Amino acid sequence: MIRNNSEYMREDGSPRYGIRTTGLEAFAEAPARPLVTVAQTADAAAQLDGAELKLAAEHRYVLDLFKEDAEVISSLREAHAEELKLAEAAVEARLASPWTWMSAAKRSYIESTIDDAEKAGTMVSQLASLLMSMGISVGSLVIMIGMVILQVPPLPYLGVCLVMLLVLVPIRRKLDRATDRTTLPHDVSKDEAQVFWDDVVNATLLAVLQNKGVEVDLATAASLTRGWNHTRYVSTVAQELRSNHAAPRT
Repeated sequence: MIRNNSEYMREDGSPRYGIRTTGLEAFAEAPARPLVTVAQTADAAAQLDGAELKLAAEHRYVLDLFKEDAEVISSLREAHAEELKLAEAAVEARLASPWTWMSAAKRSYIESTIDDAEKAGTMVSQLASLLMSMGISVGSLVIMIGMVILQVPPLPYLGVCLVMLLVLVPIRRKLDRATDRTTLPHDVSKDEAQVFWDDVVNATLLAVLQNKGVEVDLATAASLTRGWNHTRYVSTVAQELRSNHAAPRT
């Protein structure tokens, strides 16, 4: 019989050939490998530029459907305060602060979209725009001082000032944009930067929990990563649009 045949059986009773089942139970119970490393999300966030982040902020409204995410994330943060500190430390080590991160993203946008030749070629137009902007400011001040000297009644004075404000603000904005072409049309606000920061911390918190072997159900994991996944998706679309322009119609 094979059971007593030393050619087929080892001394411990396990088969010499074929598949042995010893140890398979431990393998089956091994924890799942973390989806991301602790530093991976912050590293990816550091690669985004200001235009991509602003586009993500403008389309953030699509996440309003998931109103329960805030409560889920808040509860998890309270339950795992130690892991939250580790996640925040990991994000700070890579991005420093929301303001520093946004500043770096803005510089990345400038470096990737505006070359030195373009900057040099617009020097004259920038100077002209700057002089026009200064002229408008001086002219507005002269008009206001003149009305005071002429003792213009308060109501007409306020009316003239209001008209000047409504007319000159868009003009000044356009001139300022022409003066410095390296600025974004609309910078990421302080509140938007904090939202992005929290998204990165939440996704990093999930990685910390997974690395510690803490069980996180799929719904909770989705809540933790929904904001970051949205930002990452929008940035991917922005990069695609920037690199693959549609052919002009003829």
